[in-house]
Amino acid sequence: MRQLRRAATGRPARGRPHERVIPKGFAVNHAAAGVLVGVFPTRTARMSPAQRRLTRAAPGPAEGFTSATATVRGADLHVRQRVDSNAAAPIWVLLHGLAVSHRYLMPTAAALPGSVFVPDLPGFGLSGTPARVLTTEQHAEVVAAWMDAVGLAGAHVLGNSFGCQIAVELAIRRPDLVASLTLVGPTVDPAAPTAFAQIRRWAHDLLSEDPHQLPMILTDFRDAGPRRVLRTLGYAVGHHIERRIPLVEAPILILRGQYDPIAPADWTAHATSLARRGSTGDLPGAAHNAVTTTGALVAELAAAFALTLTAGHGRSIAHASQRAVEVPLDERRMPVEHTTSAAEARHVAEQFLHDWNMTDRTDDVLLVTTELIQNLTQHTDDGGELHLRLRDDAILIEVTDTNPQPPHVRPLSPAVPGGRGLLLVAATARRWGSRPAGWAGRTGKVVWAEIARRLPR
Repeated sequence: MRQLRRAATGRPARGRPHERVIPKGFAVNHAAAGVLVGVFPTRTARMSPAQRRLTRAAPGPAEGFTSATATVRGADLHVRQRVDSNAAAPIWVLLHGLAVSHRYLMPTAAALPGSVFVPDLPGFGLSGTPARVLTTEQHAEVVAAWMDAVGLAGAHVLGNSFGCQIAVELAIRRPDLVASLTLVGPTVDPAAPTAFAQIRRWAHDLLSEDPHQLPMILTDFRDAGPRRVLRTLGYAVGHHIERRIPLVEAPILILRGQYDPIAPADWTAHATSLARRGSTGDLPGAAHNAVTTTGALVAELAAAFALTLTAGHGRSIAHASQRAVEVPLDERRMPVEHTTSAAEARHVAEQFLHDWNMTDRTDDVLLVTTELIQNLTQHTDDGGELHLRLRDDAILIEVTDTNPQPPHVRPLSPAVPGGRGLLLVAATARRWGSRPAGWAGRTGKVVWAEIARRLPR
């Protein structure tokens, strides 16, 4: 597209192979990078010279990768790709983060087995520049349309940072396209839910990154432009990935760099617990851009995860820290939007009961779920979460919302219609109540009800 057109017309290309490309107004050279290496912590991971050359090779061929172009929904996409002729080889789609491009994903891409496709999202890298800035969901729709156009289905999708949010949306909207998700440093941590908080964490992360990334990062930032970067950041913080992960059917592997301040350990552990089928691992020595500085290890763990799924070897893998996290079999979660209907919540609850092979008290569970979800949508301005837990003698239903006011049963005249939801809950549940809780950075509560099971004698 922009750079490719310049190459075709003989004008200087911004991304010619084996050249260090930097924005106007910046003067970064090898000597300066050497000084920075002495300033930054030596414990953090570094790219090799060969990897640095690979990041700036497009649009020329390098290590089996070539550049392809496609026009999808009016957007001109540049795709860096390596195609394996073996029909049984795995297919990988890599999605980059905010303000960057395919370039920083290349160390991971080169180490993955099979066919690998690394698109530049619209407005980033070597792709064309649409007039409007796309939302997270619109990026996912473009990726899905491109995958349809080139015949990619059942791919293993790997994302970093904002690319994780796009990957999650893709898996929700088009589960047929996604066999598994590998999320490296997923954003946005609900503990830092604003653009300012994310920028502050990003600035902190730079202290632990390989300074040799700087020319690449500046080139990518110039290609995107500050307006697109800031608008996209706004869409990212408004996306609430923590509410979307529970809707993903595909298995999820979540990785984080050891020194990543953007995706801290408590957030990635929580994100893993939200997944229906989740595993997690650490990447020693890496910061947020682990896909660049520890690409070989990221590829190894992602490929091993994909292999266990193909071989049917369970739901978790061994990884660098030798610590696996699985989704508990006796818990299920569902994010609830303000517009979520009670029928949707009932359908999900019924599916949960089916997964547990449990049919006793189904009607009671669905009735209580209906009433609690209706209370959430009628009395709060934001979403929340439905959480079901299977216990030996009961089913615990919990609904989290952003209204701190505790619920109470109101005495009503028989002539007054409606308003008896909590009476139904109290009459159906063995016990019920509420407790203070936070949700999406706001003070709220959890309303819970316990449905006794009919156990065999």
